Amino acid sequence: MTTGRRRVPHSAWIALAVATAVVGWSLWWIAGGLLTVDHGPDPASREYVESRLAEAVDAPMVLPVRLPDGYDYGRYYDYINDGHAPAIAGEPVHADAREVLFFPHDGVRGDGDLPTVALCVEDATAKSSVCSRTGPHTSYIERRYGRGLLTLYTASDGNPDLSAWKTVELTTDLNKVRWLH
Repeated sequence: MTTGRRRVPHSAWIALAVATAVVGWSLWWIAGGLLTVDHGPDPASREYVESRLAEAVDAPMVLPVRLPDGYDYGRYYDYINDGHAPAIAGEPVHADAREVLFFPHDGVRGDGDLPTVALCVEDATAKSSVCSRTGPHTSYIERRYGRGLLTLYTASDGNPDLSAWKTVELTTDLNKVRWLH
């Protein structure tokens, strides 16, 4: 006599489906964690800019509220220290000036295109300037904001016309900067 096939109870099928789902989800979660690359903080975020500005004290950063057409968010926030005020352990570094670069959306391609623009901010009452105004392709404009003297200059090849930067609204309040998120 032949015996018939045994049927698997429905509860066994349900348990198998749940186990498969849990194992699959676990593998997906582990693989996702291993494959995720941390590129660091977003350079267009207020938190990133605040952290960069906190590296030194004394020179406030003045930024455009809105950028001229064709420009992306600021990059490479830096401070300039003339070296006369060495850092003391545990004390913040003194900044004589601050600088940030603004690149065109499409990158820098050459003559006729938008150049990279550097914005350097220093105390207008300083005895000597630390912001650059020279170079083979440099054109620049100066603006005042409170006690700050801003020098905006071309930091790459491209159209030397900086007239769009002459009228941008400026602020030291990062909450007013529209291109940060």
